[in-house]
Amino acid sequence: MYNTLIVFASNHGTVERCARELFRLLKGKVDLCNLNRRELIPDLGTYDTIIVGGSIHYGKIQDVIAGFCTNNQQLLADKRLGLFINCLYSGVKAQRQLESAFPEILTRHAVVQDYFGGELNDKKMNFWERIITRQIVRSEELEVMLYKEKIERFAEIITSHEEEN
Repeated sequence: MYNTLIVFASNHGTVERCARELFRLLKGKVDLCNLNRRELIPDLGTYDTIIVGGSIHYGKIQDVIAGFCTNNQQLLADKRLGLFINCLYSGVKAQRQLESAFPEILTRHAVVQDYFGGELNDKKMNFWERIITRQIVRSEELEVMLYKEKIERFAEIITSHEEEN
């Protein structure tokens, strides 16, 4: 069995929901690390697989995720790696956001990477976030939803890749 760490940052709860769903679907020992709530990061060297996830705000991933990836780039590149984002876009725009969210060395190395969609949680957004987000959703006619099948496929790919090695 493999040891897996899911490292994420969740501003409004969506990334955490996706991380917890991956946690539920994965086999072996799986730990969660929410960088927004944790000062101490577990020893990455003790994990075979590391999954990194974050959300896209105003076209880029959270600074805490970007910093984590930059600071641990070489170590992450030596692990079985999965990358995911949550965003309101789908298709080509979401794919572009996924490609630009993480350092190129990590995107080239990742066993699996995907976008899981997004959702709006008015209770966790501030006034300006609600206004700007709703305006973007209306003007670009976005379908706001989470793609559960993408989360399931992501877990299957990580699991099947573990079984191959």
